[in-house]
Amino acid sequence: MTKHELLTEKAIRQPSKWEPGNFILRDAWFPVTETRQVLDRPVRRTVHSQPYYIWREKGQYVASEFHPAMAVDIAREASAFTAGTGRYPVVEQYGYVWVWYGNPDNADPALIPDIPFLPRHRSMPEYASGTNYFHCTYELVLENILDLTHIDFVHGNFSGTHESEDDRISVESTSETVTMIRRVKNKATSEYQRDVLGIKEKTQDVTAFTHIFIRSGVCFLHAHFSSAPSMPLMQTNTPESRFLTRANFVFAPHESWSKPFRRTWPKTGPMVAEQDESVLNPQNPRYLPHGDEPDCHTRFDTAGLRYRSRLRDLINRQKQGDFSYLPDMAEGSDIAQVLNVKRLS
Repeated sequence: MTKHELLTEKAIRQPSKWEPGNFILRDAWFPVTETRQVLDRPVRRTVHSQPYYIWREKGQYVASEFHPAMAVDIAREASAFTAGTGRYPVVEQYGYVWVWYGNPDNADPALIPDIPFLPRHRSMPEYASGTNYFHCTYELVLENILDLTHIDFVHGNFSGTHESEDDRISVESTSETVTMIRRVKNKATSEYQRDVLGIKEKTQDVTAFTHIFIRSGVCFLHAHFSSAPSMPLMQTNTPESRFLTRANFVFAPHESWSKPFRRTWPKTGPMVAEQDESVLNPQNPRYLPHGDEPDCHTRFDTAGLRYRSRLRDLINRQKQGDFSYLPDMAEGSDIAQVLNVKRLS
């Protein structure tokens, strides 16, 4: 394949305008901690450097700007994020405590992302979850997640190398989400699948999915192999600060047909994250300050380009004071069908 064939129509050498981390989107729900981690003693989390102290009070979850032991004048020191009350909107759902970042008057629980493969009112087993950190902007994390081809080069020992008979992608998006689907025919079986899972086939057909929520950074990842097991993943990608992203993750082991895989695969989470960190961390300074480096892409970057475009649209709307959610956010494909998972109640 020639260089010309690799480049998309928009892959023209021109100064990059992609500057992640320069604008903070508001009015979004963030799943900042697992419910099992919150007891009577407060835990501290941050969203875009805004502090959240979370604890249980008479059986109810509380999220506050201030530690309950702090002596503060709430009326004087509380911010607009809590409308002067010191308390944020908070919801328990999918085994996580969700907090609102933005105008509390707009905190509608219906805006919490739909996660079809997780039970709405209970947690997954503890072995299926964990936390990783990426020392970069959360926009870079999401762009990396939307590039389903990076796994061949960064996570090849887990997913297999890039050799295949055919490799096709499709992209869907709304004003709030981007979805990429990659269909690969006769992809090489990975080292992990051979050595750990005992897969004998040299190649497999693979359909991989990724779905991201632009404002909050929540994402879903899933893959279907013709011979190997898999299970869907939710990862939070919460921007704790400009260059620190907290990635809480939880798998849905009930979706896998292999009982041993249900236990072994979640253990690879920290190893996969370490591989991602090795390529994500060095990217921050490459966008700061803004330079004139060329920005070229292949057809496999379509989802990332769509993400940049949708993010730019959201930024422009919020700069004009429009923090609303457009009707199309509920008009996309049923994500349970896209991911090919059973929808739980």
